[in-house]
Amino acid sequence: MSWTSAPFDPSRRVFRFTLCLCMLGLLSACSGKQGHVALPPSRASTSASASELEGLASYYAEPYHGRRTASGEVFDTYEAMTAAHRTLPFNTVVRVKNKMNGKQVEVRINDRGPFIAGRIIDLSVRAARAIDMIRSGVVLVQLQIISQGTGSRRTAFGPPLEVVQDSALEPLRAADDLVVSFDRVDERATK
Repeated sequence: MSWTSAPFDPSRRVFRFTLCLCMLGLLSACSGKQGHVALPPSRASTSASASELEGLASYYAEPYHGRRTASGEVFDTYEAMTAAHRTLPFNTVVRVKNKMNGKQVEVRINDRGPFIAGRIIDLSVRAARAIDMIRSGVVLVQLQIISQGTGSRRTAFGPPLEVVQDSALEPLRAADDLVVSFDRVDERATK
């Protein structure tokens, strides 16, 4: 029995369609997801001064210790009084006040982050120790800008939205091409 002598079977077409849908699902699941991380309204508030912000702080250490930060310098979590912020220019000095115990520390922004929803700053371990937040890991803090940095203001969210939206269509285009190629195979098989 050859391909050309087989009668047209509608179940084969359904099978091919289902296979294409599954492949489309796999392709879209593998694509990177980009999204805007917004602070919950109850945790983030701008005070009377535009240079003050309130929200959650965390700290980061291993495996980032010794690696290059977004500003290009080597991250030293145990000695440096540095922090990561999504939008403040590099070299901005910020006073971080732990709202639970009133302890304060001044840190310099040299990296981008945090990348977890609801958090506004990631501190080095040394800075986190200074405001006694090592045990809790995440605390409510108040940020006050002491001096504005001169570095880049580029955010941590990557390329502009148009680029993300355009590249997000690639799996759909690939799936369309696959459906067309299956249709061509089906046409050849029924002739």
